[in-house]
Amino acid sequence: MGFIASGSVLLAGMVWGLRLIIDPGPFDEGSAALLATSIVIASATTTLGLVLARGQWARRLGLGILGAELLLAIAMDVGVWGGLTLLATSLSITLLAGPWLDGFLRRLPPAEPLPVPAMTLALGLLFVPAVLGVSAPGGVGALHWLAGLAALMTAWAFSRALPAGLWSARLLVPVLLAAAGAFTTAPGMIGVLAAAGAVGVLAWLPASAHAVRPLIAAAGGVAVPPELVPPDLLARAGYDDRGRPIRRRR
Repeated sequence: MGFIASGSVLLAGMVWGLRLIIDPGPFDEGSAALLATSIVIASATTTLGLVLARGQWARRLGLGILGAELLLAIAMDVGVWGGLTLLATSLSITLLAGPWLDGFLRRLPPAEPLPVPAMTLALGLLFVPAVLGVSAPGGVGALHWLAGLAALMTAWAFSRALPAGLWSARLLVPVLLAAAGAFTTAPGMIGVLAAAGAVGVLAWLPASAHAVRPLIAAAGGVAVPPELVPPDLLARAGYDDRGRPIRRRR
């Protein structure tokens, strides 16, 4: 049942993505495409978190996404696609909030949990395209697409503990969001600029920096006296009992 509940989140996200692309309703096609991209990727991330990590955070994230989908349904027309999206979302909420996942998910926290700011940053970047699409329902420009794609690539790099992902979240994404906000009409501009500030603040917190740095610094080799090494091990490594390289006869 756990796998069915996990897959229902992705199914609901894909149904919503199809609806926004085929029948965007009050949104412009470009704005709906950005919103659909966020919903599908965030839903896939939730499903992977439920199936692979068995994390409680994935359950909470999934419920948050499904709740946002219900709010989005209120702003859109009820039709064939509206019925499908409501059915998929309601079914997924029932499966995710019910007791069926209690034994499927991990109950104890991980031994070394990720810092909350780092986790919030990695997941929050997935919703940047959605913020851009909702903030500019009448249409988006090239800067909006550039900021949204940069946020998704940054989320991937940061989740892989790449320093480039951290610096992109600190500098590139906030700058692109601020530039996109300048070409967004009010009140959508407020939402875009707020997203830029949130990403920048989270990325500059020490906990986010620790997420991409090794806990143990790399150390060089340590000399070991040959008397402490077994002779057969020295021989296989090409050294004699005094630690000198063995010269091979040609």
